[in-house]
Amino acid sequence: MKKILIVDDNKHVLKLLRISLEKAGYEVYEATNGDEGLKKAQEVLPDLIISDVMMPTTDGIEFCWMIRENSPIPMVPFIFLTSLEDQEMEIRGFRAGADEYLIKPVDRAVLLEKVETLLERANRVKTIDSGTSEQVSGFEGNLADLTLAEVIQLLNLNQRSGVLTVEAEEEGEIVFSNGQMIYGKYGDLTGEEAIYKVVPQKQGSFRFEPGEKEVERNIHGSTMNVLIEACRLADEGNISE
Repeated sequence: MKKILIVDDNKHVLKLLRISLEKAGYEVYEATNGDEGLKKAQEVLPDLIISDVMMPTTDGIEFCWMIRENSPIPMVPFIFLTSLEDQEMEIRGFRAGADEYLIKPVDRAVLLEKVETLLERANRVKTIDSGTSEQVSGFEGNLADLTLAEVIQLLNLNQRSGVLTVEAEEEGEIVFSNGQMIYGKYGDLTGEEAIYKVVPQKQGSFRFEPGEKEVERNIHGSTMNVLIEACRLADEGNISE
């Protein structure tokens, strides 16, 4: 049974979400702010987190950052809930590492669909992760099934070294050293600009080949900072369309 952690300071919202999720067959845990949420997440290791944005003490944005940067489950799917139809808040949420963003009151069918989709995607990541436990093994996949952001996070968290090739609108290459992106090229773009362009690609394929490759470094920011900026730029572009 999949475990879901709900973090919200509104007891009525907690109750409604618990009822909907338990009826759908999930095991549900609750917390009322980000600090409680972090403790509960470290205790139960949920498969997915649903959190309000506006909460006392530690809000949802800070809570999401803590999960991504300082927890044993940094890649757990994360959904933000808010009653504010605020584009700036939505951008902040995605920049903190959220996977989905839903406006309250949330339609039950929409919520359950998002939960199921994110859990299925997380399972695909785990499948690839288990298949790359040995340094000698590579892997490949389709961007329609697994986003490039997820692949980069996987390689970063597992401190992989090797070359990630991408075939989308154009051809690209990202070189990793101990989980850090050190070189990027996509079409005519290089460095971090190449990463910003290739990460949002939703159609195409990728392949990772482990090993060391000598290149002249052109990515100088940390992998997670570059990836977060790429996701932020992509989200801003989607919102403005």
